[in-house]
Amino acid sequence: MQFFSVISASLLASVALAAPAPAPVLDATIETRSVSEQIDVWQDADFLGLKFTGSAEVGQCKNFPGGFTNNITSGKAKPGFRCTVWVDKDCKGTGFSFNTAGVKDLPDWIDNKSKSWKCVAA
Repeated sequence: MQFFSVISASLLASVALAAPAPAPVLDATIETRSVSEQIDVWQDADFLGLKFTGSAEVGQCKNFPGGFTNNITSGKAKPGFRCTVWVDKDCKGTGFSFNTAGVKDLPDWIDNKSKSWKCVAA
């Protein structure tokens, strides 16, 4: 009789271990990436001259379009962003960062030498 109890207990234990686990609860929130306006740059100091407004996904590197490559002197990040402009394409080389207050006149080492930009959440 005791032998039967040991075997019964062993069988019940193995059945309990083989039982399926409850399904995990899936988070219904799906991360969405969206393109938004993030940067304004101007060809002249004091936010004057021709203006380019850049749109991208947050953290995405973009090269300036033809008329603004090596041709920006001032810039502002849109609210909620901090932006960096780089002296090389594809956000490489040395960069200069600014926020929503912007920079009225880029330093000489990057003034009219910027080729790319990227903005991140501030």
